[in-house]
Amino acid sequence: MSIVWESRYALRMKGITSSTIRELLKLTQRPEIISFAGGLPAAEYFPIERFKEACSRVLAQSGRQALQYATTEGYPPLRELIAARLCASGVCVDADNVLVTSGSQQALSLIGALLINPGDRVLIEEPTYLGALQAFALYQASYIGVPLDNDGIRTDLLPQALLHGPKFMYILPNFQNPAGVTLSQARRRELVDISHQTGVPIVEDDPYGELRFEGEPARPIVSIDAEALGLGSTAYSGNVIELGTFSKTLAPGLRVAWIIAPKEVIGRLVQIKQGTDLHSSIFTQMVVYEVAKDGFLDEHIAQLREVYRKRRDAMLAALDRHMPAGVEWTQPTGGLFLWLKFPEGTPITELFQAAVQRDVAFVPGQSFFTRPDCPPTARLNFSCMDEERIAEGIHRLAIAVSEMLPTAQPVPGA
Repeated sequence: MSIVWESRYALRMKGITSSTIRELLKLTQRPEIISFAGGLPAAEYFPIERFKEACSRVLAQSGRQALQYATTEGYPPLRELIAARLCASGVCVDADNVLVTSGSQQALSLIGALLINPGDRVLIEEPTYLGALQAFALYQASYIGVPLDNDGIRTDLLPQALLHGPKFMYILPNFQNPAGVTLSQARRRELVDISHQTGVPIVEDDPYGELRFEGEPARPIVSIDAEALGLGSTAYSGNVIELGTFSKTLAPGLRVAWIIAPKEVIGRLVQIKQGTDLHSSIFTQMVVYEVAKDGFLDEHIAQLREVYRKRRDAMLAALDRHMPAGVEWTQPTGGLFLWLKFPEGTPITELFQAAVQRDVAFVPGQSFFTRPDCPPTARLNFSCMDEERIAEGIHRLAIAVSEMLPTAQPVPGA
């Protein structure tokens, strides 16, 4: 007889669903669709020629090493480069504080495996990154949501939230996904103080921090934590686990990211990763190092900042020009996203369907909340298309919104 596979699944599979964004992307693959749905970097700026040269050089000079098994921790020169870039922000880390992972999603999964028992609570920003909710759900986490405003997580609400005993706090401090807001310097310090007072660690997820378009860079939470603990030139051993990635600065297809943490934590994460994939692709790590070294990464990031700034400006200008009264949006100073807030009662599912009918797509905001009574919102990505298509897409979206809001004035050209 045929096996009923559903009866064989582990209990952890209850409640596990596909990524809403991944499913939406399947609906928006038609070339005529202007999609603001994915978190995609600009593919036309991938440094393909430099990758070709790096691949040839790695195979010519170190081919046997590049195609062999390797250590779980990752390629030492790449780990040293990652550590040195964080050291520049004022925290002393070395290669032993770094674990290379197969994308940030694996990093989140490893942290879930390390820290979450079934039923454990995780304190999150509300809204928060859908991929983190998926990763932590596999370990049967529950969530304590704390609202955001334009300065990031509401630290004034943390003392009450922490009474529920979370295992850790998950924070996206820079150009947050999905809301696009940045945690203020003052709140970063408050967050560190609260962590020290309560003993609740912080997971700082920072995939977008280097994509700042304006203003002074904010210090990483891990750096503030090291300063508060007086670690000085001592290797980092504090309360923060930091995540980073090359997906947004080089290319997401590489699947090369990292975790920075106290060495004892890295040791435990290494043990978990050994049971997962032994190690991330050493060939890819060696190629990434060859591409990133000698200052190229900084030059490339500077170019991306300029491109993405123009695209953000185009989206903000189009929203100002076309969007009906009553709709609000964030003003991100970097990253890939901004966040739309619609009047209470706006039917977001119907709006999404109406937008797709007009060949434009976005991500409905409920995907990023853990509670059912979330407000009508949407995430828009501005990084993966040129200014002309952004302007046209916002015009189409505004027409769909206007048709959904009975008090809205018709959009010109509808």
